[in-house]
Amino acid sequence: MNFITKKILEFQYKKLDDSKKRLNQHLEKRDSLINSNSDSKKELEKIEKYIGIWNKNIQKIEKEIKKIEDNES
Repeated sequence: MNFITKKILEFQYKKLDDSKKRLNQHLEKRDSLINSNSDSKKELEKIEKYIGIWNKNIQKIEKEIKKIEDNES
């Protein structure tokens, strides 16, 4: 694996880690809103939207990592 590919792969793994952290933040926020029994339906819908977006981002990053690793093997 050449230097540039290694750096790209490191960056993709960093993006994946950051995305998972962000997803967990939204999941925790959703859980706290659900547990608080507050009347924040709009906020909950917004968080659900973000959760969907972050899940898609994670899948894209994982697919990109797999593609890079497959090309290098």
